[in-house]
Amino acid sequence: MPLAERVQKLNRILMGKRVAEIDSKAIASGIDSKKLMKDAGIGIAMEIISDYSDRGLKRVPRGAIICGGGNNGGDGFVAALHLLEFGYDINIYHIVPPDRFSPDSSYYYNKLSRTAPDRSRYLMLGASLKDFAIRLGKCDFIIDAIFGTGLHGDPVREHAMDIIEIINSVSRQNKGPEVYAVDIPSGIDSDNGMVLGNAVYADKTITFGCKKVGNINYPGADFNGRTKILDIGIPAGYYGEYEQIFEPSFEWVSEKIPEKQSWTYKHQVGKLLVVAGSLGFTGAASMACMGALRSGAGLVTLVCPEELNEIFEEKLTEVITFPVKQTDMAALHFDSLDEILELAEGMDAVVMGPGVSRDTDTIHLIRELIKKIKIPVLLDADGLQALRGPHNIEDGQKTRSADLVMTPHAGELSSILGLEKIALEERLEINEQASRKFKAVSVLKGARTVISDCLSDNSKKYRENSPVISYINTTGNWGMASAGTGDILSGIIGSLLCQGMIPIEAAVCGTYIHGLAADIICKKTSRTALIATDLLEGIKEVFLKIEKIKYAKEI
Repeated sequence: MPLAERVQKLNRILMGKRVAEIDSKAIASGIDSKKLMKDAGIGIAMEIISDYSDRGLKRVPRGAIICGGGNNGGDGFVAALHLLEFGYDINIYHIVPPDRFSPDSSYYYNKLSRTAPDRSRYLMLGASLKDFAIRLGKCDFIIDAIFGTGLHGDPVREHAMDIIEIINSVSRQNKGPEVYAVDIPSGIDSDNGMVLGNAVYADKTITFGCKKVGNINYPGADFNGRTKILDIGIPAGYYGEYEQIFEPSFEWVSEKIPEKQSWTYKHQVGKLLVVAGSLGFTGAASMACMGALRSGAGLVTLVCPEELNEIFEEKLTEVITFPVKQTDMAALHFDSLDEILELAEGMDAVVMGPGVSRDTDTIHLIRELIKKIKIPVLLDADGLQALRGPHNIEDGQKTRSADLVMTPHAGELSSILGLEKIALEERLEINEQASRKFKAVSVLKGARTVISDCLSDNSKKYRENSPVISYINTTGNWGMASAGTGDILSGIIGSLLCQGMIPIEAAVCGTYIHGLAADIICKKTSRTALIATDLLEGIKEVFLKIEKIKYAKEI
C-alpha cells in the first residue's frame, strides 16, 4: 500500500521551522497573509470562549495576552480583538516596542490600539514587572503569544525569561490562571522539544495545521498541556512536502490489527519463535512469550538453553519449549544454529534477544541467525549487541531476505552506534539514522517512543535515499520505567509480525498497545507500583476496546 494511503487517518507532525516555509508558499499561491493571521487569532479566541462557556462564572472572564513582536504576537492581537468583541475583560502586554513588530502584527496592533487604546501595555526592558505579576494573578486565563515556532537553538533572552518565570509563578499557584500557548509554549524549540533555558507551562496549546515535534517530544511535551489543532485554511498538500512524521491513533491501530475469521485456527493466526533466556534471565524470555500470547499469536515456541527448560515448562503453561545446546554460562550455544534455522522454517516470525546474555558465543549465534533467517525478525535487549563493532551485520544486509525490527532503549542504541549518549531532543534524528544504518524498523523505546523506517513503498527494498517515515507514540507513562516492560513489548510486536502485519505497522501498533495497556492498568495499580507483568492484564483491556471497533456487529 502506498505511503499516502497508509497515513491518511493519522495526525501529521512537522518541525516548527516548516511553518514559515508553508506560510510563504500559501501566501505565494494567493492566500492573504493577514487573513491567515486573522483566522489563527479568531480560532484562539473561539477556543477560549468555548472553554469558558460552561465555567459558571458570575462575571465576564478576565484574561491577559502576552505578545512578542513576530507573527505569534499578531495572533495574540487578533485574539484580543475578538475576545473584546465578546465582552471579555482583556489586557494586552507586548514585550518589544511597536516599531519592531512584524508587518502583519503591526497591522492588527494598530487596529487594536484604535479599538481599545487603554488595553495594551509595553513591558519595557529593565522596568519593574511587579505590577504585571499582580495583574496576571487576577486573571482567569493567560494567552502566551510571545515566540511560537520561530525560536530555535539560542537560549531565551533575560527580559523574556523574566516574563516567562512570572507567568509560571502565577499560573502554577493553587487556583492560578489557566495558560493557553499559541502554537507552542514560548521557550520550546519547535523542531525538537528542547527547552531553551526556561519555557511557559501551558495548560492547553492551540497549534495550527498540525502538531510540531516540539509539541510532542520531551522535554518540551512536559510544557505543552492538552493540544488542540486548528485548521486556518492552508491546503493539506503543503504539509506533505516535508518530513514524514505521524502520531498513531487508537482508531488507526484498531483498523490495522489483523481481523480474524470465525473459522480460523491456531496455525493460521500466527506461529512465533522466541529465541531468548539464559541463567538468571528466564523472566525476560517468559514475559516476551506471554506478551505475544496475550496479543493474539496462535502458537509460541521458545528456544532456550537446555538446563533451563524445566524452569520454562513450569513458568509457561501455554508455550512450547525447544531446549538446545548451551554454553558453560547456561546461554544459547552457537552449535544450535542449524536446529534453530530448521525450526524457523515452520514459523511466521521470530523474536530474538530478551535475556540471552552477552556471551560472545550467543551473540555470534544471533548474528548468524539475523543473516540467514527468512522470516521477519525482531531483535531486542542483549541480542542488539550483534549489531555492534566490526563484525556487525551491515555486510549481510545486501543479501538479508528477512525484515528486521530492532527495539533498543537509548542506552542500547547509543552503544551500538558508538555514541556517548542520546539526549531527549536528539531521539527522532538519531533513530532515523539508525533505521538507515541498519536498514531496519527502529523502535527507540522511552518516553514518546519513536518508530522509524526507511523502507520504500511496496518494494521491500531499501534504497540509500529513500525517505524515512517516523511515528511518535503518545501512549504510556513513567510507570513503565520498570524492568521487563521492554520484553513485553517485544512479545507484542513479534505477535503482530507473525500475524502478517508489515513490520512498520506491527511496530507502531505494538508500541501503541503496550503504552495504552500501561495507561489503563496503572489506574488500578498506580504508576509507582506498576510492574511489567501488570501489562499483561492491561493488554486484555486494550484488545477488549479494539474488538468493540473491529467486531462491532458481533458484539
